[in-house]
Amino acid sequence: MTDDLTLSVGGKIISGWDQVRVTRGIERLPSSFDLSLMDYYPGSNEQQLVKPGDPCVVKLGADLALTGYVDRWAPMISRSRHEVRAIGRSKCQDLVDCSAEWPNNVISNATALQIAQRLASPYGITVSTDVTGMATVPQFTLNWGESSQEIIDRISRWAAFLYYDLPDGNLYLTRVGTKKAASGVEQGVNIQDAAYESSIDERFSNYTGVSLSITPMTGNYSAVTKATATDPEALTMRYRNHIVIVESTMVAHDKAQDCINWEMNRRYGRSKHLQVTVDSWRDSAGTLWTPNTLIPINIPVFGLKNLLWLLSEVTYIKDERGTVAQMVIMPPEAFTVQPYQFYQVVPELTR
Repeated sequence: MTDDLTLSVGGKIISGWDQVRVTRGIERLPSSFDLSLMDYYPGSNEQQLVKPGDPCVVKLGADLALTGYVDRWAPMISRSRHEVRAIGRSKCQDLVDCSAEWPNNVISNATALQIAQRLASPYGITVSTDVTGMATVPQFTLNWGESSQEIIDRISRWAAFLYYDLPDGNLYLTRVGTKKAASGVEQGVNIQDAAYESSIDERFSNYTGVSLSITPMTGNYSAVTKATATDPEALTMRYRNHIVIVESTMVAHDKAQDCINWEMNRRYGRSKHLQVTVDSWRDSAGTLWTPNTLIPINIPVFGLKNLLWLLSEVTYIKDERGTVAQMVIMPPEAFTVQPYQFYQVVPELTR
């Protein structure tokens, strides 16, 4: 399969790129690209002129990889070479860069999907999800100057969603993926280089969530245990206890156990971090490596045998070293969404 990158801008299809970097991830919004090439079409005198802000489409071979805008178009010349660099991001960049718009700055009686759709609508971005049965978000007030992404981040935490952009440039709300790639990363098969870090310094064997209260007469604090959790590998660890003060809003909504489970899972998942470079942009079925996909791992030299971890981020690279994919892979627990509850504030009356 031919994996040439093409950039389509204003009816032009620009190819022949010397250096290619396209990055997508489940904790990265928006997706981005960074390209460089000779600034003339091969065999032609027609200059490849592009204006910053132009809509664009990036394809890897026949597959759509990114839909968005050119942020920067930077030509340069030297004695031996004319070159141009193109940098851009997906359509969701407007959710990150721009301030949110909402009547009266008060949101009420809407699901996380409906809120995200309304925030994204002014920028021509659609929002979809594979999750059903959403609850209605409690009323809350936006802060002036907040970006749409900051609000979407809060409602996604409340609804326990991951959110990221799709190749068509639109936003997707989902949970930790369960789809498995056709092949994975394997020592002696497709790995060019790999680095693995396993840490223990930020993990604990036991987690305790407490709620604090104050005695009005004496001013003394007292603590009540609301939830506990144990690291999956606690039997192989020395005893290490970690006490977490659970916010009153979480206790009031019976979310204390969720908070402690998140604390334990997040620390466990983030303690195992694999960065690997493989020799293709695609798995054995010809599918582009896709974020939020489970990747089989077999790297005996690291003690990683027959595991199934989640692809957090992928960068498709093409340069003088060839065509490769750099991937960041971690246990699915690393992407457990932090619980969140809104402080319900009654908005002030307009004077």
